[in-house]
Amino acid sequence: MNRGLSLLAVFSNLVGLGFEALRLNPWGVDIAMAFHGLYCLVIGYLAFRSTFLPRIPGALMAFAGLAWMTTVLSPLAKYLSPYNVALGFLGEGSLMLWLLVMGVDVQRWKER
Repeated sequence: MNRGLSLLAVFSNLVGLGFEALRLNPWGVDIAMAFHGLYCLVIGYLAFRSTFLPRIPGALMAFAGLAWMTTVLSPLAKYLSPYNVALGFLGEGSLMLWLLVMGVDVQRWKER
């Protein structure tokens, strides 16, 4: 199950990068950010369910994914702005900082 979710995260991120590289924004919708939101949601879920990371950064990352996915509906994204952007940066930043500063629990990693 985790392998499939990891592959889903990778492919959604690659599709989002492809949309961003081609600058495809049909109907004014930022499709690349929606795919990035799906990536953040899946990575947040995987981090939340893991035993070698704390749950709070994983949950914040999942909420960041939901915040980025609001870009699919332009009126909703405009209504929630700048709160959705702040939540997105908070969620992604918390997981990034945790991994940079604290890292993973090596003992639990080796047990798996």
